Amino acid sequence: FGDMEYMDKTPNPQYRAFRPAIEIKEKNDKYKIKVELPNVNKEDIDVEMCENAISIKAESKFEECKEDENIHTTEFRYGKFSRVIPFEHSINPDDAKSEFKNGILYIELPKIHEDKKEDIKKLKID
Repeated sequence: FGDMEYMDKTPNPQYRAFRPAIEIKEKNDKYKIKVELPNVNKEDIDVEMCENAISIKAESKFEECKEDENIHTTEFRYGKFSRVIPFEHSINPDDAKSEFKNGILYIELPKIHEDKKEDIKKLKID
């Protein structure tokens, strides 16, 4: 990550670091995640889940200037973003909910408490 400072100050916007802000809240029954993804299309977001983690990937694509345009100043960030968030409690991916609204990705992940996990089934040996 030593080049991050350079990447943030480079005049070429396509080489700047894309590090969206993330907020994770934990409630008794679920995790709530907010990811700030400005300038990202819903189609460019990928979320994968397993029992104890979530992976969020997104891309903010740089739009090339037309021949008669020059960028004088931009503070927009472009590029690919990837983040894996592990959880202390198991989650139920089947009941997860998400919404992408006004550049914010909202995710709700219900927890599976130990007492609510499926019972272990024994195999009857004949």
